[in-house]
Amino acid sequence: MIIVVPSNRSVSLEYLAPLIDAGARFVVVDDSPGTVTVDHPSFRIYTWEDRKRMLGDADAWFPRRNGACRDFGFYVAWHESDDDEIIVALDDDCEVTSQNFFAEVTEALTAKPRPVLGEGLRHLNILDLYEGTPDNLFPRGFPYECRGAYQRASIGDATNGEAPIFNLGLWTDAFDVNGIDKINGPQWRWPEVDLAIPSAAIAPGALVSVCSMNMQFRRKVTPAVYQLPMHVPVLPHWMIDRYGDIWGGFILKMLVDRAGDTLTVGAPMIGHRKAGDMQRNIWQEHIAHMVNQEAIEIFSLSAEVAPADYLTMMAEFTENVAARAGGASGMLRPYLEHLVPCLRTWCTALK
Repeated sequence: MIIVVPSNRSVSLEYLAPLIDAGARFVVVDDSPGTVTVDHPSFRIYTWEDRKRMLGDADAWFPRRNGACRDFGFYVAWHESDDDEIIVALDDDCEVTSQNFFAEVTEALTAKPRPVLGEGLRHLNILDLYEGTPDNLFPRGFPYECRGAYQRASIGDATNGEAPIFNLGLWTDAFDVNGIDKINGPQWRWPEVDLAIPSAAIAPGALVSVCSMNMQFRRKVTPAVYQLPMHVPVLPHWMIDRYGDIWGGFILKMLVDRAGDTLTVGAPMIGHRKAGDMQRNIWQEHIAHMVNQEAIEIFSLSAEVAPADYLTMMAEFTENVAARAGGASGMLRPYLEHLVPCLRTWCTALK
């Protein structure tokens, strides 16, 4: 099992102790001028200099200075892992609270009957899996256009017994919600909370907000677990930001559906200990909120690719986005024009 942790501050060995004890190996992506240090033989730290040495000119098109820098860790894991090895993504402010987390990750990616959620929905609220949380609490990136008439998902009769290729692990404590939702929305910190649905398969066609702080997946889907570059200027003083994992997750789910594979949500949970600066998050997310539905439409059309291995599908998806970028709105087009060469570089690097 390979654990990918991006950081520009510090990595807590205490937070990761159960995985260290279980023998996992760690890839730390240092997204700083070289300030991250970890004194443990199971950890390898990759600096900006390491990226440049390993990627050459392609390094310019790999994200940095935001959470999407973890793409470099996925690149390392892709080239170093075994075919069926599990890759885990964790943020540096996430605490592994279960001593059995290693085994629980394996269990999450094992074939067994699970309820299917999201049938007939375009967007499923992953917070529906929790017990006792309010109905009007939505995760970061959930479109505002879909909130008013949304009904909390309930367990139906449908089940899925396939082994998932990707599992989105959930969290306790600081829930991942939009910055602006913290102003007048429901309670968003839940230090003590349980899952009403421990594991659910997401129905084909339904999209979910795939927050990257706790993800587990098989190696072969890595090309589709791409975190989109962020902090991209699109207007004077305005950026598209904090949607790298959200839009990347929508793309991932679309390609998983095309391949006929299964994506699940639920356990194992982690403790998310740090909440970002609300005012800064509101500014970062603003433009992405405005173009979210347009981006989903473009990505949806672009994901109508022929079923194949994930690297082939991602490469075809990239060229489909390139063909549609010129027709996007004035706010989204500059972003897509930046995204396309990044995606092309990603696919080339994995080849």
